[in-house]
Amino acid sequence: MDAIFQKELIIRLQGIPPEKVVFVGVGNRMRGDDAIGPVLIDMLSGEVPHAIDADGAPENVTAAIRRLKPLAIVFLDAASLGEAPGSARVVEAGELEKLEASVHNFSLDVVMEYLKASTGADVFLVGVQPERVGEGEGISPALERPLKEIAIILKSSIKKD
Repeated sequence: MDAIFQKELIIRLQGIPPEKVVFVGVGNRMRGDDAIGPVLIDMLSGEVPHAIDADGAPENVTAAIRRLKPLAIVFLDAASLGEAPGSARVVEAGELEKLEASVHNFSLDVVMEYLKASTGADVFLVGVQPERVGEGEGISPALERPLKEIAIILKSSIKKD
C-alpha cells in the first residue's frame, strides 16, 4: 500500500481522539466494486468507535453523524482515480466533481460540504480505485488484499500512541 497515503492519513488524524473520528462507507453492495465503502465499514466495525454504512445515500446519515460531534469525518467510497485497482488516496470535499472521482460524486460532494460547514470537522474522502462497477454482488478478488491493508491503515491512523 502507498506509504504517502498512509502518512497523509496519520498526519490528518493525528491528535484527534478516536471517538471524534467518524468513518462513513458509501456504496451499493449489489454493484460489484461499488461496495468498497460498505465492505471497509464491515472491516472497521467493532474496531473503531464510529463506522457508519450509508449505503448509496450519504445524505440519509447526516443527522446521525452530526449528533456524534466529530472532529474528522472520513468517507470511504469507490473512486475513479485513474490508478491501479485497489489504489487509495485522499480526496478533498469540493474535488469530487472536478475529478469525477466518486460514483456518487454530486450527492457525496454536497453532503461533505454540508457536514464540513455544520460540524466544523475535517471532512474528506478516502477514494479507492475499483476494478469493476456493475451488476453483481461481491468485491473483485483483486481488491480483497488491498481493502484489508486499507482497513489496517485506517484503524492504525486513529490509534493513540
